[in-house]
Amino acid sequence: MGRPERMKSALAGSSPVDPPEHTQHAPDTVSAAETGAQPSPDNAKQKRSYYLYQSTVDDLLNAAEALSATPGAPRGPSDLVNAAIEEYLELLRHRFNDGAPFPQRTGPLARGPRIR
Repeated sequence: MGRPERMKSALAGSSPVDPPEHTQHAPDTVSAAETGAQPSPDNAKQKRSYYLYQSTVDDLLNAAEALSATPGAPRGPSDLVNAAIEEYLELLRHRFNDGAPFPQRTGPLARGPRIR
């Protein structure tokens, strides 16, 4: 006896950020597709989950709140994290890859213990 076929959620593929094409837009709004403008891959944001130490998260949120009214400062925790990662990646490129971009990965990252 085989396994039953997996049921697919009615919400699969739906997103409040990217509504399906068949939904109606308000008459006064113009979508990016209608104007021909598309977000560049560099400006498109992607939600990710990573584990951070609680003290790091506390410091991050404290910094975001302290800098919230400072002109030119990152506008929130996501912008702070993004700026910090970009700066650190630049340092890693110079230290380990002669300043060149790292090669494109060929698939998902390997799971399990690191090879030393």
